[in-house]
Amino acid sequence: MLGCHDFCGYYDWTFHFIRREFGEAAVQSLWADAIGQDSQRHYIELGLREGLKGLFEAWRQTGEDEQCDWTFTLDAKSNVLRWDMRKCPSKGFLLAHDLNADEDYCDHCMGWESSMLGSLGLRMIRHEHNHSGQCWGEMTLAGTEPAELTLEADIRKDPRWQTGFVERFDRHIKLPVLGQPGGQSDWVAVLAGAMAGERLVILGRGPSVRDLPSAAQSGSRLLVTGSAYASGEQWWKSPDVVLVNSPVDDTLLAGISARYSQAGSEHRPLLAYAYLPSQPPVAFPNYGLPRPVPILPALIRANLYVHDPRGPFPTTGVFLALLGAAVSNAREVHIAGIDGYAHPSGVTYAHGVGPADATWQPEHSPEVDQSALARVGAHLGSRLCFLGSGPMRDRPESQP
Repeated sequence: MLGCHDFCGYYDWTFHFIRREFGEAAVQSLWADAIGQDSQRHYIELGLREGLKGLFEAWRQTGEDEQCDWTFTLDAKSNVLRWDMRKCPSKGFLLAHDLNADEDYCDHCMGWESSMLGSLGLRMIRHEHNHSGQCWGEMTLAGTEPAELTLEADIRKDPRWQTGFVERFDRHIKLPVLGQPGGQSDWVAVLAGAMAGERLVILGRGPSVRDLPSAAQSGSRLLVTGSAYASGEQWWKSPDVVLVNSPVDDTLLAGISARYSQAGSEHRPLLAYAYLPSQPPVAFPNYGLPRPVPILPALIRANLYVHDPRGPFPTTGVFLALLGAAVSNAREVHIAGIDGYAHPSGVTYAHGVGPADATWQPEHSPEVDQSALARVGAHLGSRLCFLGSGPMRDRPESQP
């Protein structure tokens, strides 16, 4: 028999499978119908009998059964039912077991709750989640506009709220992810906008970065690693996207923050990060940085990345290459500086700035990088010019 949390891994895989095989509308239907109307019918029955009070009692019992670390608040005067989740057992199960099959597991809560509440004449008027196991939401009677509750239990007062990347909903509608009016509500579209252009250049830190022809630089969008950005390396232009390295440390974040804060707003790159479930949560705002844009949704949607629980993951330069292949529609994609510590010159870093004992760390492997680069090559085809070391260097279209 499955425990009350064990099904979460199956949920995650099922959402991805349905989304990949049948599209976004199909997974939305799964959430609304199979979950929101069928498997959660006990909430509907209680809500029909007792309204918000019935849901309040039901969710309090669910919290005890599933060992939720949360607070439920019923404000009868304003007809608002609110929760503040400090440690979600469902997302927590995935984080604890290094699972990330679907591009957005947390969205399923809004998917089924919106359907269920609609059956009761209610609606979710406000909701936010940070993909790190913390979230909050307020539901009320349809057609009413109560003010947001002011509570000591507000999860946004908890230091853990500063981790992860936040998505917001207003009356069941997902808001622009960067908080800009009229902006994109999809992370993949945000990344695509930052990389839109005829030419894309992706730079690792290996010596082959020096082989990049000057013609490739003209009118290009530039992607670089967080370690290169933090170390002060200079390019012919300001980078458009900086991918923060995984694993991350205080020194790296301090270096990125210093350069980012000193740059004028027109020269600040879009920060991105993998948010791998195996890595400790990072409170980027504590370093004076915006929360980076997640890259895994783009890689998973393009079928270029399958997360291997407890296994090694790509190096940052290779993650950049995967991101470029997943998102960019550029006519030319130039990749250089990804040498796997195996450049014929024997030099490790093009600019000599890096750890003296650079080698493969336990979280990475040459096999994982080579497999990922092979997928990049197959996906980009003749659009790719690869200047790094290794098997891809011999591809006919890889010659400059």
